[in-house]
Amino acid sequence: MTLPTPPARPKRTILTRAQRALASLVAGAGVDEISAAERITRKRTEHILRQELLSRWVAPTEEFARLQIARLEQMILKLLERIQCGDLKAIDRALKIVDRLDRYHGFSRAKRLPERYGDEERARLLKKVNEIADRLQPEPEQPAE
Repeated sequence: MTLPTPPARPKRTILTRAQRALASLVAGAGVDEISAAERITRKRTEHILRQELLSRWVAPTEEFARLQIARLEQMILKLLERIQCGDLKAIDRALKIVDRLDRYHGFSRAKRLPERYGDEERARLLKKVNEIADRLQPEPEQPAE
């Protein structure tokens, strides 16, 4: 007779020393605390942390922007029904998302274009200012005859 096999235990996630050290650092532990917990020198801890950070994949800026745009578009799609019902919180959130989308698309605050202002415009303006100043001047008194 064969014995029934015991139920398989779920495998525990085994973290490497580097992963544990980085997780501790992210959680707010200092390098000295991590060194003591891992029972290694401070210099070795710093080296492990540097190597772990270097091995992490970081998206290039353009790819990251595209990813963020896709995420934001999904968020706004989920808000559409609530927006159409007039939910003010959803409308406020959507406006913030649209603002963020504008930034990712390269639109920042509106930039005012310089107005063309040449010598002719300057002369017309000066003439108007002088006319107004003349009108505001009290009229000279006429000598009594």
